[in-house]
Amino acid sequence: IALIAALNGLLGWATALIGFEAVTIELILGYLFQPIAFLLGVPWSEANVAGGLIGQKLVLNEFVAYIAYLDIADTLSPISQAIVVFALCGFANFSSIAILLGGLGALAPTRRDDISRLGLRALLTATLANLMSAALAGFFLSFQ
Repeated sequence: IALIAALNGLLGWATALIGFEAVTIELILGYLFQPIAFLLGVPWSEANVAGGLIGQKLVLNEFVAYIAYLDIADTLSPISQAIVVFALCGFANFSSIAILLGGLGALAPTRRDDISRLGLRALLTATLANLMSAALAGFFLSFQ
């Protein structure tokens, strides 16, 4: 988390030097995950914000993303809020790969190579399961 804050400071400083608006990791993640948030059912006008939160959850962790969500929840529509809450609810992030390697690697030290090879696949699968739950929430709430 401190590394992301340092990168945000460095990016903000570098972009201010060349006369652009301050760029942050969250802003970049927002643009990267905007189409995914839109596919989940978030309106395009709110998809950048929702995508940034989903990206924060993946890169940092869900606790940081939920804290950021609390600051901007009022700017999202109720359906977008529900979709974002479901999308953030899970342990699919890069730090979970380290936890997986540490825990399972201690239980089965001879299989550590297999576990490390499957770490990114497990992250992708868990992320897709999370996003599928969010899409279903958006689908069912859209009928109200």
